Amino acid sequence: MKQRYNVLWDNEAKASLKSIINYIKHDSPAAAQKVKQALLRLAASLEQMPDRFSTEPYLEGKPGNYRSVSKWHYKIIYRVTAEQEVYILDIFHTSKNPLEIKEIE
Repeated sequence: MKQRYNVLWDNEAKASLKSIINYIKHDSPAAAQKVKQALLRLAASLEQMPDRFSTEPYLEGKPGNYRSVSKWHYKIIYRVTAEQEVYILDIFHTSKNPLEIKEIE
C-alpha cells in the first residue's frame, strides 16, 4: 500500500493563489480557472511521493525538507515532514526576486 501524505495549505499560499487567480481573471476568466485547477491538482498530487520533486535551492540552508515544483511561471514551495504531512507554503511567480523565497517560514 502506498504511503499517503496529508496536504495542508498555509495562509500565505492560499493568499498567493487567490492573488494570482484574481490577476489573471482581469484578462481572462477562463485562463484564471485553468491555472487555478492546474495548480490545485498539482498541489493535491503531493499526497503521493512528495519527495519526487527537487529540493528548493533557496531554502537549502534551513532545517527541514523544503521542495518545489513548477508549472508555467509558478513555483509551488512546500515542506515535507516526518509526520507524513506536506505544507504548501507559497506559490511564487518565477519573475519575482528568488531571494524572497528565503523569507518563507
